[in-house]
Amino acid sequence: MIFEKHYTKKDLEEVFDEGFKLPEGFLFGVANAGFQVEGGFNGKGEPVNNWAILERAGKVEPSGEAVRFWTDYQKHIELAKNIGLNGFRMSIEWARVQPSFTIKGREKPPFDDAAVERYAEIIASVMKEGMEPVITLLHFTHPLWLSVDLWTDYHKIIYFEEYVREITQRINGLLIEKHGLRPVKFWLTMNEPNGLAFITYLLMQFPHEKSGLKTAISAWDNMIAAHCKAYDAVHDVYRKNGWEEPMVSYNTIHLSLYFTDKVMTDLLNARVNGISRNEIGSYLKRGKAAWDEEISRSPEIVKPNPVFAKLEKLIDRVTEKVIDPDTFPKGIQALYSSPDERKLDYLGVDFYDPFLKHMIALPSSKDLAEKRFNFNSELWEQVLNPRAFYHFLKAETFNCETLPIYILESGMCYRIRGNTFEPRYDGATMDKFLQCYIFEVMRAVKDDLPIKSYFYWTMVDNYEWGSYEPRFGLFYADRSKTPVEISDKDASGTDAAGAYRDIIAALRSGNREKIIDVFLR
Repeated sequence: MIFEKHYTKKDLEEVFDEGFKLPEGFLFGVANAGFQVEGGFNGKGEPVNNWAILERAGKVEPSGEAVRFWTDYQKHIELAKNIGLNGFRMSIEWARVQPSFTIKGREKPPFDDAAVERYAEIIASVMKEGMEPVITLLHFTHPLWLSVDLWTDYHKIIYFEEYVREITQRINGLLIEKHGLRPVKFWLTMNEPNGLAFITYLLMQFPHEKSGLKTAISAWDNMIAAHCKAYDAVHDVYRKNGWEEPMVSYNTIHLSLYFTDKVMTDLLNARVNGISRNEIGSYLKRGKAAWDEEISRSPEIVKPNPVFAKLEKLIDRVTEKVIDPDTFPKGIQALYSSPDERKLDYLGVDFYDPFLKHMIALPSSKDLAEKRFNFNSELWEQVLNPRAFYHFLKAETFNCETLPIYILESGMCYRIRGNTFEPRYDGATMDKFLQCYIFEVMRAVKDDLPIKSYFYWTMVDNYEWGSYEPRFGLFYADRSKTPVEISDKDASGTDAAGAYRDIIAALRSGNREKIIDVFLR
């Protein structure tokens, strides 16, 4: 399969007709996460998070200096500004602002004033360059003093709630008093909890001590409860300070099956939809039916292995039976005991290859030669299916008709093994990727879906959870240099950032000829 543009000039003319208009305030951005870009974790004298034990044991590649966002953030922000972005997603690393420096310590440490002030300084710089910050409060990692398996212990959620309350108060206070700016508008309580629970405890690819399906679902239940409490905490801080009401959500990773994807969103929106606790079961069944109908319209780009396709269907049937209202008792209790029926101010969505049947793979001869014995496809092997993007965006709106959609991650990657670039199996390049996926976003906009942003993952090649081989960056990070050097092209030598810049400029211009031209290049 060769990845090519899936649209024609006629398609472009139909979408970008004389009536087309980019939504007011539409955000074009990039996204990153602290542990993946900052550097300075898990080494001697550095803050330790839940990845420290694996790194120190040599079981994963150390994160090391990453791409030096913590020290060189101004260079990164300048790169983003030059693309013409007006959105910038980043995270606050809990392990840095409330740090411990030993893998054995389990007592709650104090907050680090200097680290909190540095985050406020970074966010202020983003704002001053005309970009809207979208701040993730927990992007997969947590301080090791809470143990590796934080999310399996409901009683530790209180620490997350306290952290959220403290950091939103202090960051915004600094933005106002020290930098003369306004509070942060957009918050994400946590990144992809549906993915984190299953990747950690079922696939066992993230740090863990426990495992199994029951553990994964219990952890996810605790994350749902934690989101509810964090949502309330952020709103409470803003209300007490008299600040303009914030926009708070979480972001889901699309996994195609209703009960591994949309179920959390529908649960969190149940009270707003007037659903009582005893109606949740039937409400979720209706949600699944609507979801399945729309997702089934997604075209197949490659023919999946028939065994894996059947396995996907089996997982769907099993999860439908296993996951019901009784599966999330703590999450539902937190939702219905809250004084605020709202738990989502917008829908945060991430889109890569969403189909489980593509994610399962037998080790190839190359995998075996490289001593990789996992049974999943690698990130650089993901199937690129922009047509499916539209259907997932539409499916998000079911049960959530009043909420705007913010696309907060969408990306593709190459592979760098050693210092050697490996072309993708489908020949895809990031410029074509951006054209195809942003076209589908604009098609959804044309059809009146409430899309308010597109954020690419990520701006600079980062640390991809134990490895630097996957390269998602618009800019290539040359790790053969010390310190790491950032190129003006991506890993393939493509001017991906330039392509993104040109697409953004054309869409903002409103000039139909320019828009059609930039998508045909």
